[in-house]
Amino acid sequence: MTRPSPTRAPRGAGAIRIYNDLRRRIIDLELAPGADLDETALAAAFNISRTPLREALNRLASDQLVVISPNRGASVAPLTLTDLPTFIEALALAQSAVNAFAAMRRSDADLAAITAACDAFEAARLQNGLALTDANHAFHNAIAVAARNPHLATFYQRMLDQSARLARVSFSYEATGHQAHLDQVIAEHRAMVAAITAGDAATAESLGHDHAVLFQRRLMDWLSINDAATLNPTSERRT
Repeated sequence: MTRPSPTRAPRGAGAIRIYNDLRRRIIDLELAPGADLDETALAAAFNISRTPLREALNRLASDQLVVISPNRGASVAPLTLTDLPTFIEALALAQSAVNAFAAMRRSDADLAAITAACDAFEAARLQNGLALTDANHAFHNAIAVAARNPHLATFYQRMLDQSARLARVSFSYEATGHQAHLDQVIAEHRAMVAAITAGDAATAESLGHDHAVLFQRRLMDWLSINDAATLNPTSERRT
């Protein structure tokens, strides 16, 4: 029997590679909300055929990061203000549930991961907005893992991805109250760690809701001093 070439990529590797790359660029806002995704240019840039590219785009569409239209093709999902209130409602519900389940089901390994992610976010406050966004995403994802509910985790992961794009905006500027906001985020993160460690599901649930409200307040602060039509960060964009 002929052995496969050791240099050949596993089946589906191309789709996974382009999915991960595009997902990162969309969340970083390197690919702007609403931007068209030229399949011909992307296939050439990644040196892959249209088949794995379309697999990646379909997966991103299921994550609600890409919109696929029969007439227009693929584009980056927009960040709109009209659905912000309902998005925050959904985020608050998902975050509350994830926190509560984590408090009831976490293991010692989960607690170590959550605590480490909390510490990493605090360390990232001295870095740029991208580092903060990544660290915040990692913290909440660690809690989602501890919740031990894959159905809820899938939904919450989509919420986190959209939140990361919005947070990339809200962490991208220095303004009055910026450091005070980070202090409040850190304080709430620590309170979540304490509640989950103590197995206090009620407190963890309440903190999840309040944390979503804090996030909404930060976005409204940003919108009050920026061009609300763009929803793009004013600084630290990747080139």
